[in-house]
Amino acid sequence: MNVEWAIGVVVGLLIVAVACLVVRKIVLARGGKPGEYDERQQIVRGRAFTVAYATILIYLAAWMVLNAMQVPFFSNSHSVLLGLLLSVAVFAGYSIFHDAYFRTSDRPAAWLAVLAVVSALNLAIGIGRLVRGATLEARLYENANLMTGIMLAAILVCALIKLARDRRGGEE
Repeated sequence: MNVEWAIGVVVGLLIVAVACLVVRKIVLARGGKPGEYDERQQIVRGRAFTVAYATILIYLAAWMVLNAMQVPFFSNSHSVLLGLLLSVAVFAGYSIFHDAYFRTSDRPAAWLAVLAVVSALNLAIGIGRLVRGATLEARLYENANLMTGIMLAAILVCALIKLARDRRGGEE
């Protein structure tokens, strides 16, 4: 891992944090108030956190065993990232399918649009890196954008499946 990559990660995280703060400030300035989860949603989210935590523990245990057996795997930083993304996807999927992902005041369509755009951008960067990568390792095993794009796309698919189920259930 090089210093430029690490700086890029830190700068990317800072940009996301600043963007979230700006959006929150705009919403509050327009007289909106942050949405809240009802009691049932909070209980489900607690279960989702538990399942996601168990997922990352199992993943890390399996990774340590494979690493000890010297089975080729991702670089350490990308291995940890893969575990985090898997855990986030499990949390989101569990929450989505149990109606606890969106707050009662949220508009899912807006969030799904943002999710689709961010997923598409990450996939585009990741696929671009696959095409022009110098080594197989750089193209596949150290492609954080591709991993992130796939995780976000999986969350988007879960949300779309849930919306379709809800609409179909409402029509019956």
